[in-house]
Amino acid sequence: MPVRAQTPCRHPGCAALVSAPGYCDAHQSDRRQWDGNAQARRRQQRRALPTNGAAWRALREQVLRAEPLCRHCATQGLWRAATVVDHIDNDPGHNATGNLQPLCAACHNRKTAREDGGFGNGRRPRG
Repeated sequence: MPVRAQTPCRHPGCAALVSAPGYCDAHQSDRRQWDGNAQARRRQQRRALPTNGAAWRALREQVLRAEPLCRHCATQGLWRAATVVDHIDNDPGHNATGNLQPLCAACHNRKTAREDGGFGNGRRPRG
């Protein structure tokens, strides 16, 4: 049976090699601290957006039920199912139904790239 290659310790900055993925003997006690903090950060990041809660999911479902077709495609005579609920004024905290529009994924991606500078980029100045 082949021997598994050793991997570096998961503790930041530690160069020790271990036989199984994880922590070396010196950092075994830190395992719970590091793993627990990473899980807490991921949970906090998921909750940080106002569009991740149960209230948003219910509102999203209500908007898609009321208007199941993409609003941008419908203005061009196309019939595409809406899969994304978009904020018209780009404020995720402003969840009034007048500020929400159903879009297909392609239209939402184009709008986001045009108005926000693309995913993960800074906003472009309007004008």
